[in-house]
Amino acid sequence: MNVNFEINFTVTKLLLQNLMVIGLLFCGLIIIPQEGQAQQITVTGTVTYNPYLGECFAEVPCFDAIELTNEEDWIPPTAAVNIAVQGTDRVVKTDRNGNYEVTVPSPNSSLMFMFIGHNRIEVPVEGRSVVDVKLTPTPLPVIDRVLGEIMPKIHAGKYPDIDEIADNAKVNRETARNFLWLVIGNQPMMQNYPGEYIPDYRFEDSD
Repeated sequence: MNVNFEINFTVTKLLLQNLMVIGLLFCGLIIIPQEGQAQQITVTGTVTYNPYLGECFAEVPCFDAIELTNEEDWIPPTAAVNIAVQGTDRVVKTDRNGNYEVTVPSPNSSLMFMFIGHNRIEVPVEGRSVVDVKLTPTPLPVIDRVLGEIMPKIHAGKYPDIDEIADNAKVNRETARNFLWLVIGNQPMMQNYPGEYIPDYRFEDSD
């Protein structure tokens, strides 16, 4: 009798343990996807620029001057700012007040802010729901170098190679491509550089 009781008790104990393990695994299967879905967050913010910084940035990045500016000097950009979610194909634009809203796949995502004549800024989200950004101008010598590579070929009736522009002007490829877009326009870019991302700096409600 005692032997049978001990066997039955052991079997029952093993069954209960197995059921607990199965239950935990089942709960895990339910919880894990929910946690994965909860990783997405919506980020909002305002992008501003300061037209009074242009003179200071004429030669070199003049970041010390930013500390001397007044808050009211920072205003919404005169064209839309492109905001790309790094590692995805998601791109949104600011409105006329400089405001934006974008959903990122993770609190650890980064946002890339792109605006004509200004430095690209990559900003880690770091779990924040509000990310405000102040843009700084691209120094004029950089602009001159890029245009110096583009304009002679355009005047000669040729479409320059983007990688060659970037190498010769000592800028990254995205900067070379964006300046080329500004010179020749949207339609020629799409016709002569198929597959390239075309930064559209028009506001959403523009014709």
